[in-house]
Amino acid sequence: MRWFAIVSGVVGLVADVLLVLFYVVAQPWTDTPRDTWLGFANDCLVIVQYAALIPVVLLLSSRRVWTVVGTVAAVTVVVFQLLLVTGALPFETQVGFVSAASIASMIWAGFVGLPLGGRVRTLSRVLLIGLPVALAAFLLGTLVTMVTDVSWAWVAGGAVGAALWFVFPAWALVLGVRSAP
Repeated sequence: MRWFAIVSGVVGLVADVLLVLFYVVAQPWTDTPRDTWLGFANDCLVIVQYAALIPVVLLLSSRRVWTVVGTVAAVTVVVFQLLLVTGALPFETQVGFVSAASIASMIWAGFVGLPLGGRVRTLSRVLLIGLPVALAAFLLGTLVTMVTDVSWAWVAGGAVGAALWFVFPAWALVLGVRSAP
């Protein structure tokens, strides 16, 4: 489990950096987004991140319900990301499924990490407390965008949640580093 968690964490952190760079460079919310390879690279790395997470879920979850939640979430991300990068599914269709499955993965990590103690427990708490806060901020930003036609407000609202996208792979990395070889 250790190396799968480390791979998931490291690859996830790199994917997150590429995603931030994609938003900075491509500015996909504007009327004239720029073409860049950063989004595609992120999409490919997310497949690796969540594929490596599947064995972690299967080995770490002690309660059947969390094993099912974690496995379904990770497999959903892998499948829908594969459909995206192969061109079989457009981003607009895929993004909702991947977002929901990513959030479910964070909830899984939050709950299964609580009994583990140390930094894993701390990061688990950050995930569980941060998710409702991030969701509220994103919804508020989206509402501001829709009502005021400020095209970037949803991005500002999403910035709170972006931090959790870094916490999640950090959680996996810390889990892997602290696990017995």
